[in-house]
Formats: sequence, C-alpha cells, structure tokens
Amino acid sequence: MITQHDDKEGYCKMLGHFLTFNYCRSVSNNLPCNKVLDCWFQHFAIQEFIDKNYTVEEQELIFTPQKPKIQSLSDILKQAQKRLQESKS
Repeated sequence: MITQHDDKEGYCKMLGHFLTFNYCRSVSNNLPCNKVLDCWFQHFAIQEFIDKNYTVEEQELIFTPQKPKIQSLSDILKQAQKRLQESKS
C-alpha cells in the first residue's frame, strides 16, 4: 500500500526541517522528491518501496537530476526577454 509510511517523520535535507513521508512521496507532480532515497533509507526499505510502487518510467522522472537553480533562473529570464521582444513587435 503506497500510503503505509505516510505518517513517519524524517529530516528533509533540502528544506532543513522535519516532514512526513507523505510530503516527500508526493512533492513533485505527485511523485517523490529526487532525494527520497537519501532521506529515508534509515527509516524503512525505501528502494523496495519505490520499486513496488512506481514504474520504471516514473522512477526515471523521479531520479533525473534537476537543473541547477542558476540554470532555471537563466531559462526563465530568457523566456521573459523573448516575450517582451515579441510584445513590442
């Protein structure tokens, strides 16, 4: 059952405080955070949980490294500049 660990609490290395597994399990478009293995391996068999509850394709989405924040900000700025130029035309 996918909700079996939802009430357990663990420390989130990204946010810097304690959260329930329910949050970690559904934070990214209803998929787990990509740090879920790092944060929960001491609490229960997290890799087994992931393997049982998520398809290979979903696991690829979960564990694909995210762009660095600076890259994301740069992309947003470029999109905004493009829209601004298009609106002037």
